[in-house]
Amino acid sequence: MARDLIVITGVSGYIGFKTMYMALAQGYQVRAIVRKEEQIEKLKNHPKVTNASNLSFFVIPDLAAKDAFAGVFDGAKAILHLASPLAKETDDYERDIVKPAGDLLMAVLEAAIHISTLRRVVVTSSAVSLIPMEWLGTSDTETVFTEKDINSNPIRPFHSAMEAYWASKAFARLSTKKFIEDRKPHFDIVGLLPSVVLGPEDLATGNSTLLVGTRAMLVPVLQGAKLDMPLVGTPVHVDDVARAHVDAIKPSVPGNADYVLSSDGEEGIEWDSMTDIARKFFPDEVKSGLLALGGSIQTRKWRLDVSSTEKAFGWKCAPFEKTMRDLIGQYVEFLKKEQN
Repeated sequence: MARDLIVITGVSGYIGFKTMYMALAQGYQVRAIVRKEEQIEKLKNHPKVTNASNLSFFVIPDLAAKDAFAGVFDGAKAILHLASPLAKETDDYERDIVKPAGDLLMAVLEAAIHISTLRRVVVTSSAVSLIPMEWLGTSDTETVFTEKDINSNPIRPFHSAMEAYWASKAFARLSTKKFIEDRKPHFDIVGLLPSVVLGPEDLATGNSTLLVGTRAMLVPVLQGAKLDMPLVGTPVHVDDVARAHVDAIKPSVPGNADYVLSSDGEEGIEWDSMTDIARKFFPDEVKSGLLALGGSIQTRKWRLDVSSTEKAFGWKCAPFEKTMRDLIGQYVEFLKKEQN
C-alpha cells in the first residue's frame, strides 16, 4: 500500500509524531492533522522527517466540532487516529476527559463512513481498557489478560484524572464494537492497546520537556527518588507502538480486532532493574555521580498475553533493557548539555 494516502491525528504527540515520520519513511502520503497552525513548521522541519514532499497538513482547532473532518479524509486508504485527551487534572472529569475522547472517536468514524476509498481505521486505545482500575487494589497476580478482555462497566463517579482516563479508553473500545455491529462499515477497524509507553521523546528539547507523564515518575528513581505508588510492570518501547500503527495499515494484519502491545512476556519486568541497566550502559555517568541511583519504585505484576499481536504483526516488542537504555541515553545527553 506504499504511496497510498493516510490521514493521521495526534501528530504533535509522543506516539503520533513518531508514527508520522515512520509512515513517511515507508513511502506513504501523509495528511497530518494539527490543532494549531504554528505546530506545522516544527513538525515538518524536524530532522527525523524524510520524504517531506509527501507530507501535508490540515488545521482543525476543535476536532470534535460538527463537520470538523469535512473534506479531510477524502481519498484516504487509512486513518490512524491517535488524538485523545490526556489524564490531566480538572474539575470535571466527564466533561474534559471521558466525553471528548468518545466524541472525537465517533466524529472520526462517522466522517469515515462517507469515504469510499477507505479500507481501515487504526485507533489508539490502551491496555488499561482491559481491566477496571479497582483491579490494581486486588491481590491478583496470576490472571493472564488478553485482547479479548475489556472493562465493560466503568464505575462512576471518577475520583481522579487517571481513573477517568482508564474509563475513557474502555468506553471508546465499547463504542467501537457497537459501531461495527450497528453500522457495518465498509472499512475495518484495528484497535491498538499499548501498555506503559516509554523511550526517548523526539520532540523534547531538554529534560523539562522529556520528563513528563510516566517518564517524570520513573527517571527520578535514577537520582535517588523512592516512590511508594506501584506501577504495573508492563513497558513497551514507543518505537514499537509507532511501528505497530504503521504496520496495522497492512491487509496482512486482520481487521476488526484489538492488539495488546507490551514487552517482556507475561512475567513483565521489575522497575527497579532500571538501575542495573544504568550501571551496564552508563558506567561512567554512574561513577561520576551524574546518575546518583539509589532510588526505588514498587512493581505491580500484570500478566499480559501478546501472542496474537506477535502472530499478526510478525515481530516482538523490544525488551525493557533497550527501552530504558534509549530513554536514559536521551536523559543523560540533556543532563550534560544543561551542565555546560
